[in-house]
Amino acid sequence: MLAVPADPFDHPDYFFEVKWDGYRCLAYIEQQSIKLISRNAKNITAAFPDLEDLYRRAAKAPAVLDGEIIVLQQGKPSFDALQSRAGLEDKDRVRRAALSLPAIYMAFDILYCAGRPLLDRPLYERRARLQEVVRAGHNFLISEQVQEHGVLFYRACVEKGLEGAMAKKMDSKYRPGARSALWKKIRHTREADLVICGYRAGRGKRLLGSLVLAAWDGARYVYQGMVGSGLSRDEEQELLQKLAAWRIDRPLLENDALPGAITWVLPRLVCRVEYLTITRDGILRHPVYQGLRADKAPEECAPAKMQNTAEKFKDE
Repeated sequence: MLAVPADPFDHPDYFFEVKWDGYRCLAYIEQQSIKLISRNAKNITAAFPDLEDLYRRAAKAPAVLDGEIIVLQQGKPSFDALQSRAGLEDKDRVRRAALSLPAIYMAFDILYCAGRPLLDRPLYERRARLQEVVRAGHNFLISEQVQEHGVLFYRACVEKGLEGAMAKKMDSKYRPGARSALWKKIRHTREADLVICGYRAGRGKRLLGSLVLAAWDGARYVYQGMVGSGLSRDEEQELLQKLAAWRIDRPLLENDALPGAITWVLPRLVCRVEYLTITRDGILRHPVYQGLRADKAPEECAPAKMQNTAEKFKDE
């Protein structure tokens, strides 16, 4: 079940919980085994041998749980650390990573238990059943919830440097594969002004696939990722017309993460993007295009950094 974006709100009929920065995953629990299936239907059990004993913490089986796999660093979920684990294939490296970066399955829903589907039961009933079925441990936890006070809860998440919050209607049924307003994701986003240094052509109905973004560090332009989300058809046409006059034949940036088939341009246009956070390599996660900044020079675009989240609400 998927959520729709929303702003922070209070409501007595909603549960609020942390939006965990991990891999969404269904856990299929049998009497003596577990299978972990990702959101794109891939079996990722082998990548997380430290979670293979989760079936021991289920009081009843078979069961199907919904949750996220997370890896903690300094007490907070680290998507970078999780990605470094998920990309491993060599069994010895996978085992070593499981020791140095142990994973946690954070359960927040139960869809099936002991022969009975629970999809049509209200969320508050499913949550009660989840508490009965799961015995929490070092690698198997239940995501805690608060009721009604969504704004304060969201602010607390932001101050702790978390990705945001989830809001779920207490009587909502579970709708597999559906994006429903009964579940809402309240993300903490940041903004950055960055220089457009190139672009990739669009596919299908898209004229413009994505823009190559960079920042000026005082000596050179440094790569900060690509953005394609948020571009309207009119904006695609406008950008392609503007960028056509500044095409160059040589790469402007050097970075191993850069894809191929880039049309490079002189660094003349500045755009604003929203993003969630930054990877350890300085790449923006989930950037969304917000428009051009005609009032800002490329040399004013400093590398995007993590916002001090405590500052955001200190005067509110």
